[in-house]
Amino acid sequence: MNKTILICDDEKHMLRLLSFTLGKTGCLVESVSDGDQALARIARGGVDLLLIDVMMPGKDGFETVRELRSMPEGEKMPVIILTARGASTTREVAGQLGVSHFVTKPFSPIQIQEQVKRLLGLG
Repeated sequence: MNKTILICDDEKHMLRLLSFTLGKTGCLVESVSDGDQALARIARGGVDLLLIDVMMPGKDGFETVRELRSMPEGEKMPVIILTARGASTTREVAGQLGVSHFVTKPFSPIQIQEQVKRLLGLG
């Protein structure tokens, strides 16, 4: 059975790039443009990994992950944070939230593919 990756980013070009990149892993890839949509999709079940941008209007990535961790479906879900902010405080907050991996923009698509495969236990 295929694993499902949910991408959450408010930039359409980033959603297209990441969907294309992660589609090459053999996983099903879905995308949403805000934290509330991400949480609603995860609540329906079947999401194996969340890749989320930090800076988004409304509920930012950190707020979304905080809420995710209080949900049975998201308590232990692997999460990759994607951000333009590489500051140590940003990394610290990500660590406190139990984020699996932290990616700073600009990023290498191949590195993201490798991290996703590692986190999902794919060859």
